[in-house]
Amino acid sequence: MKDHGSVLMSPGTDAMLTGSLPDAVRAAVSLPDSTTTVQVVDPGLATSAAGWLKVESSALCGTDLDLYQQGLGHPTVMGHHVVGEIVSITPVMQWSWDVEVGDRVALEEYLPCGQASCAACRQPDVYRFCPDADLWGGQRRVGMLGLHEGSGLHGGNAEYMELSARTVLHKLPRDLDSNLAAWTQPFANAVDWVINIGGATTGSRVAIIGPGYHGIAAVAAARAAGAAEIVVLGRNSRTSRDRLEIAEAMGASIVVNDDAASTSAALGGNGEASGFDVIVDTVGLGGPALQATEHLRKLGRLVLAGLGDTPVAEVNLKTLVRGASGIVGVRGRSPQAITRSIELLAAGTTGLEHVPSVEVGLDGVDELFRTLLDRSGPSSPHVVVRPSL
Repeated sequence: MKDHGSVLMSPGTDAMLTGSLPDAVRAAVSLPDSTTTVQVVDPGLATSAAGWLKVESSALCGTDLDLYQQGLGHPTVMGHHVVGEIVSITPVMQWSWDVEVGDRVALEEYLPCGQASCAACRQPDVYRFCPDADLWGGQRRVGMLGLHEGSGLHGGNAEYMELSARTVLHKLPRDLDSNLAAWTQPFANAVDWVINIGGATTGSRVAIIGPGYHGIAAVAAARAAGAAEIVVLGRNSRTSRDRLEIAEAMGASIVVNDDAASTSAALGGNGEASGFDVIVDTVGLGGPALQATEHLRKLGRLVLAGLGDTPVAEVNLKTLVRGASGIVGVRGRSPQAITRSIELLAAGTTGLEHVPSVEVGLDGVDELFRTLLDRSGPSSPHVVVRPSL
């Protein structure tokens, strides 16, 4: 979009689409019983398409697995970390998005209402909190709209994806490596959490709890900030061990800690010298993570990016006050973080270029979900659905 200060838009779009797309589209349709089947879908069923995307990649994250395991409310084409090429667009949205047919873009998952009456949509950079797009509200999000809505092609696990006037997208360099392009959204999350909100800068000490998808991205963000030391905590499981090795190869020190209750102790000694400027909990430890505030330096930040069920423990408020430190929760990312993510990925120095990529075609999505849920699947956090395979 031209102006990321808001997402206010006109109520309608020009119905004339430029470009072209096939008469039939293959899609991996995930079902309420936590299985996935490949179906052929008619894109002509779309009723309000503002454009069409040929999907290059659809990266998998923990939210996808959670939704899938909980049981979807209806058959759905999932996938919300989407990169692709614009193949069709209306003149109105060509102007609004400032893109043309042939441009390569990354999508945000939010589909905000864009109405002048919406407090979130009319504020700068706050459209991700629009009630329509809220994960715990209207759930109008990429990869969550059902097969019964229009064409049903509203997620990245398909050859082509329908774009609406609510879509928020960002142009990508044509020559950006495809594996790096697939990191755009999770890395943007990490840039926001570690740098913009956490405050990491040159010389900072950063601790990251969890070496998963967002944990590895957080390592890259800490590197980009110029952190002097990065410590990553993980568990003694096959998957966690493999991911800790990736973090170590990216320059982090690693700590194996199977006891969540001892997380604070695992971070090391107390005191200004050994403390951290930023601690990021990507897994949702709850109480054990809050106890880690004892290890914050003055003006430090504990960033809570994960959601968990562990009861909240007591926090030493004296420590927070005396250190002028704080605890902050984060959701998604600002559009400026996406822009910075793209710039850093294009520079090729994030370290994410060395993370192994696991790629599957549409026919492999069902097996992929099954093995990830029973923990027998790939251990690399970078799992990408590529419809062209």
